[in-house]
Amino acid sequence: MAESLERSDKLGSVKDPALVKLCDVLDKTPGKGWRRLGEIVDADRRFRVNPDDIERCSLKILQPNGSPSRLLLRLMGERGCTHAYLLDFLRTLGNDKALSCLWPPDLQIVVQPESVSLLCGHNLRLSCLAVGRSPLRYQWFKGKEELSNGSTPNLAIDGVPTKDSGFYICRVDCGDFFRFSRWAQVDVLEAPPPSHGCQSLDGHLKVAIQPRPQWLLTGATLVLECGAAGCPIPRYQWHCDGELILDATRRKLTIANATQKHQGSYCCQITSGGQKTWTEEVEVAIAPKTLVSLSGALECSEDEILAIGGASGIQTEPSSRASAATLLVERNVHEESESSEATPSKS
Repeated sequence: MAESLERSDKLGSVKDPALVKLCDVLDKTPGKGWRRLGEIVDADRRFRVNPDDIERCSLKILQPNGSPSRLLLRLMGERGCTHAYLLDFLRTLGNDKALSCLWPPDLQIVVQPESVSLLCGHNLRLSCLAVGRSPLRYQWFKGKEELSNGSTPNLAIDGVPTKDSGFYICRVDCGDFFRFSRWAQVDVLEAPPPSHGCQSLDGHLKVAIQPRPQWLLTGATLVLECGAAGCPIPRYQWHCDGELILDATRRKLTIANATQKHQGSYCCQITSGGQKTWTEEVEVAIAPKTLVSLSGALECSEDEILAIGGASGIQTEPSSRASAATLLVERNVHEESESSEATPSKS
């Protein structure tokens, strides 16, 4: 419903040419005609149309030149229904031919806002342009929230923060009539500091957030995240060991209760329009719960793995992803044990 419209203009005489045409369409459309419209109005509870009213309308069929729709619209008008509310009910009805009877044919949105992904701190620009009888009025919304700075065809937010991620839409008013643009999704990425200086939204798809290697214990939650700046908004598809992962089409890949079958080399394919790119490939190693139960993930590089081996007195390098992760766990247990022995007991 469009609550911000002016709703004081009640339904006029059913002899109005537009309403006469509307009644003719509703009378001749089974399934999406006057009877279904009456059910929708009754469910709305503002302009109740009870079963007795529907029965009265249906009897009009028996009269010469009788019109059930004409009586229905007259009853709605007597109960305070306006042209704007009637438009809302016709949209719910889903009868485009009926809606066109009241919709100004010259009001058209010719430029739709595009979904976009950009970095935190960059400038957001969304555009919506309509043609029709003057004056045209524009109003931007984020979800259901009306934006105070959104009364022009172009919505501009400088230095956009991550909290401005969401869905945006523009309404164009022309008198008592209006049209909505398509929804535009805005994804604001909080990229690591090195990315801020080199990434810009110049029409090219760019990876801003790279996934990081993960070393976990069986049963932990595996979380890999990536992100790219681009317009239209990028699409994601994760892969493991070169194989596509079904239903893994979000920026963040989450696998609960990971097991050793989930370890491997992960990367994500990112597309935007006709452009395509890949993230870096990262290793995920998962060790069995042999010593302790940890709930978090351990992140490290291959150099750190080798350093851990030397510090632990182990001369051989990790021979597999699982042994590398186990080595990390063993070091953690060893450090915790030394810490507890060094802490004097309270007596």
